[in-house]
Amino acid sequence: MKHDYQSYKRAASVSLLGLGLQLAMGLTLLIYSFVAKPQGDLLCRAGGVFVLLGCMVWLVLAIVFDQHRRERIEQMELEAIGASGVRDSSAFSEGSDDLRVAHKRLVWMHKYLVPAFSLLYALGLGALGAFTFFVGKVFLRFDAFQSTQTFGYVVSISLAIAFIGFVFARYVAGMAKQPVWAYLRAGAGVAVGAAIFALTVAIAQLVDKFGPSEPVQYLHVIWPAIMVILAVEVVLSFLMGMYSPRKPGEFPRPALDSKILSFAAAPDRIAASIGEALNYQFGFDVTGNWFYQLITRSAIGLALVGVVVVWLLSCIAIVQPNEQGLRVRMGKKMGTALPPGAYAKLPWPLETIETFQSTAARRINLGGDEPKMTGNKGIFWTNDHGVPETYFAVRPAEDDLKVKVQDESVHGSGFALASVEIPVYYTITDYEKFDALATPVPMEEAKTDQREEFLRSLGRREAFTLLATKTIDEVLGSGREEISRVLRQRIEKVFKEKDAGVQILFVGIEGVHPPREASAAFEDIVRAHQRRAGNRESAQKDANASLIQVAGSVTIADQIVKAIDDLQKSTDGKIDGASSPEAKVKQRQIEELLVNAGGSAAEAITKARAERWAKHMGARAQAEAYVGQYAGYKAAPEVYLARTYFDTLAEALKDARIYVISDGPHVHIQTNLEDVNTGGNMLLAPKKKDE
Repeated sequence: MKHDYQSYKRAASVSLLGLGLQLAMGLTLLIYSFVAKPQGDLLCRAGGVFVLLGCMVWLVLAIVFDQHRRERIEQMELEAIGASGVRDSSAFSEGSDDLRVAHKRLVWMHKYLVPAFSLLYALGLGALGAFTFFVGKVFLRFDAFQSTQTFGYVVSISLAIAFIGFVFARYVAGMAKQPVWAYLRAGAGVAVGAAIFALTVAIAQLVDKFGPSEPVQYLHVIWPAIMVILAVEVVLSFLMGMYSPRKPGEFPRPALDSKILSFAAAPDRIAASIGEALNYQFGFDVTGNWFYQLITRSAIGLALVGVVVVWLLSCIAIVQPNEQGLRVRMGKKMGTALPPGAYAKLPWPLETIETFQSTAARRINLGGDEPKMTGNKGIFWTNDHGVPETYFAVRPAEDDLKVKVQDESVHGSGFALASVEIPVYYTITDYEKFDALATPVPMEEAKTDQREEFLRSLGRREAFTLLATKTIDEVLGSGREEISRVLRQRIEKVFKEKDAGVQILFVGIEGVHPPREASAAFEDIVRAHQRRAGNRESAQKDANASLIQVAGSVTIADQIVKAIDDLQKSTDGKIDGASSPEAKVKQRQIEELLVNAGGSAAEAITKARAERWAKHMGARAQAEAYVGQYAGYKAAPEVYLARTYFDTLAEALKDARIYVISDGPHVHIQTNLEDVNTGGNMLLAPKKKDE
């Protein structure tokens, strides 16, 4: 077909028609999205904006084709001027390029306008896809998704848009086979994109009506992802178009012409391109043989047969050896849990068999998650564990139950807090009963499904009830084993009452600590207890040392103390002066125990006995001497007195010098002072050299 202005005029008209249809389809989806019940339709709202963004493509095509028409008319006028000879005149001989205003404007459009609209289109697709993805992913949760109540409207609108969009896209794609209308491929792409979106929405709504709702839920994130992919494709096409070589006067392919959507609009063109590539690679006409022609003639039928076969394969489902299954027909659960094996069923989406790994050991935490290990850093209760912790109310310690209030002893009330890590490991014994506990859709906040959340709530209630009766010392100390055993019995009982279909493997307390904020005060109490225990040990050590020093050993000291206590009981607390024979016997026994012990008490008793014996014998010797002195005095009193006098005088003067002088008036005393042993007193006797 010639590249004349009539061809471009027709292409511009088709572009304007496509703009009108695209605008009508987008506005229809957008209006429905706001009136849909019960809470609007986010998917159709995003789809409406997606279809309306395609209006930019049709608008650019209309502008560009109209400018091509103007450029062709301008070229025809210049050719007519040249043929008439007017061009040789002075007015037209110089600066003839200045007359090609439409051509310059066309070049400017291909160089700046089309790339700018392409980037703007990519930006819109990317922003719409990202926003819709982050907003729509909440509908993956079962509790956040609600099926539409305007089922007939959405299906009718979607099928109408799909039919109109696909028929018009095929018509435009057929025109785009002509080189003069090649740019219409971009319009065919956005039209078939609207048709595909509407068709997927209709199919998903039909499945949601008669089967599971997962297709509609996942479309809230699938279509936004497709939008982002299309935006990335436009950007990559723009970048590659900047560096791709072109012939002089050839205009580049617009970046907003999506190859993905073009394939959906005209798959025969892609097949022809693949065939040409095969012929080139093998060196002969591969596409001309009978086998290839047979396949191409029967391609659609073979594809449909393949789709039907794959669809019929969904009539068979397999439950693996480590799984249990549950039959779901038209959204309703049928029968009991299915053991491992192969099962026949209705094709998808009429019937499905949900499987669940029943033999795997699963864990739920009743009192907080497991602390996160960070390198070689130790996990102490005084630092942050990096996970949310659950505190249980327990009774205070026994030492803290009594408090002094106005000098009266009363029992104090209150509670203590303890962060307790309680894991519960279990397996599924009956998937039907387990699935009936709650909705199986994952909960984003708890990072588990509602069935496990239900089991967690039951177990946590039992944990709170049991720990409220225990003291903080029991939870932190030796009572943990008994608490774990009783808690397992209680949880097994309540799970059995709820007919949960699970088997408990393990319930235990893995980690316990008071609140991190109480670490300083708690450590002060621990230190006080340690100091008290240390003082008691030190006092006991001193007591044992004293007992050993006194009695020789602690055992003998205990025997002696017991004997003294018996003596006190028998004498009414009076040990000294006890006169009864039994008391004296016990005193002698105690004394013998002390002596036999060999300690300082035995030494003191032995020394006392020796001193008593010496005093006794000295007194007896004095008594016997007195008897002899008295007998001598009776026999010769004068002699006894004289002897006693001189003995006393000798005893008194035994350390003194004796000077014998006359009793005359003239006495001359001569002293030799060379005698140094006198010590300055000449009346004293000389000291011996060894003194």
